[in-house]
Amino acid sequence: MTPKLTRLRGLALLLVSLVSASAIGPSKSKDREEVLVLFEQRRVALSVPAGFVFSSGKSEEGIITAKLNDPKETVSLQISFLPDPHGEFAIARQRKEFIVRSFQHYVTGSVEQAMQFEELESRTGAGTYCVFTDASVVGKTKLPPNEYLNSTTGIKAWRGCCAVFTLMSNGTTSAEYLVAMKILREGLKELPLTPLL
Repeated sequence: MTPKLTRLRGLALLLVSLVSASAIGPSKSKDREEVLVLFEQRRVALSVPAGFVFSSGKSEEGIITAKLNDPKETVSLQISFLPDPHGEFAIARQRKEFIVRSFQHYVTGSVEQAMQFEELESRTGAGTYCVFTDASVVGKTKLPPNEYLNSTTGIKAWRGCCAVFTLMSNGTTSAEYLVAMKILREGLKELPLTPLL
């Protein structure tokens, strides 16, 4: 990378961090809450840690997806919300089968070469996930942008709804990783329906 490109990239990162800081507001020590409106006017509150960058969008199919990154981009969390009207994913076996169907492609290139299921131990609802280590980047000291060592993938379910998540990280013991896992365990809650006037 040329010195000019390095300076431009540094300037871009500085601008992103300044914009992120101003979006958070004067109190940098407090988490903020983002509310997402899902299908059937259901609303979910997502706790966004101080300093994390939040964005959300809606696919052509109507699926709402939230994305969170820490300021250094050492973790990247994506959560997509889907209806579960029959409570299919309230059952651990169904969650595991979903993970096998949806995330099998991670197994081939992983160090683990298998799925090792873990329960999310969530404050609300129930969740299951697997952690994969990318064999192609093990031992590398510097990774290209948007390339990560670990992928934590899974599904969390509660009455009538589920959240499919992928947490990309460079390790599973860093403070940023633990904060992102805490979002999945404790920082995701459905709000009561707003009565029609």
